[in-house]
Amino acid sequence: MLRFYNKNKYLIWALIDDRTGNKNQILAVLESLKIPFKIIEVKYNWMARLPNFILQTFGGLIHIHALDIKNTKELPNLVLSCGRRTFPISNRLFSMFEKPPILVHLMYPKFSINKSRYKFIFTPHHDKIIDKPNIIRTLGSPALKKVSSKKKNPYKNNPIISLLVGGNHGNYKLESDSVSIIIDQILKKIGKGILLISTSRRTSIEVIKSIDKWNFKHNSIKVVYHPKIEKKNNPIKDMFSFSDELVITGDSISMISEACQYKKPVRIYYNKKICSRKHLNFCEKIIREGYAFSFESLLKKCNKIKVLDTTEIIKKNILGHIT
Repeated sequence: MLRFYNKNKYLIWALIDDRTGNKNQILAVLESLKIPFKIIEVKYNWMARLPNFILQTFGGLIHIHALDIKNTKELPNLVLSCGRRTFPISNRLFSMFEKPPILVHLMYPKFSINKSRYKFIFTPHHDKIIDKPNIIRTLGSPALKKVSSKKKNPYKNNPIISLLVGGNHGNYKLESDSVSIIIDQILKKIGKGILLISTSRRTSIEVIKSIDKWNFKHNSIKVVYHPKIEKKNNPIKDMFSFSDELVITGDSISMISEACQYKKPVRIYYNKKICSRKHLNFCEKIIREGYAFSFESLLKKCNKIKVLDTTEIIKKNILGHIT
């Protein structure tokens, strides 16, 4: 049993794996809490594909290729984890310490056991699960705080629209025909305006090539960024700062949550072809509650724009318990 515990200093261990979305959620919460933390990087082996209850039955660490905690001088007061595969790890750490830490998890871990050990499990409203005292439902997912660009807007023409393109998930495919519809409609509505485009790591090569063809043909498209194949600095911060409106595909809850932190109209393109029922429910709820609008309303006047800050809700719950 590990005993290195400093009662005079509050410390968070944050479990981070190779899932970019999970990592960004963790970093957003850490940034908001402003409490000393240590990043614990996790690498998996092939057994990470197994359901959590199997992993937990055999100790909770059999799916781990690497977990470096041997040289840790101080143990945590709180362990923060996100996503299905880190849940068995934080659960196992709970029983390894002389003084068990507070456990906080982001995203409901299906097919897991010992969920009652967790002080908080934060999960979106659209997840169909049984309510428990430790489950806190949120509208979106935590996202890194918006930061205004320090660069001067180089574009003279208006309006300026940013388009964020997601990608495939499960049986739902975001294909080039859907993306072409979005781009075509935007270009028709903006006239001599500007279009800035960013894809995601889930965007297929087919869609990336299609967007590049649009870029080659239309001078109105000033920025095209593909994080899947490019290593240059991410221009999203600049894009959001310069834009009058933001267009997001409905397959990405994290992208929508991030966009809704900016006090700008967010238009969501979503349908049954590219979105699961979970994503459809999320898009409909966030539009119904006034944080975003349908794609069809692009450039229509918005009387009121609400700002979504899921990270702040999570922060207040955690600090309310530990302070």
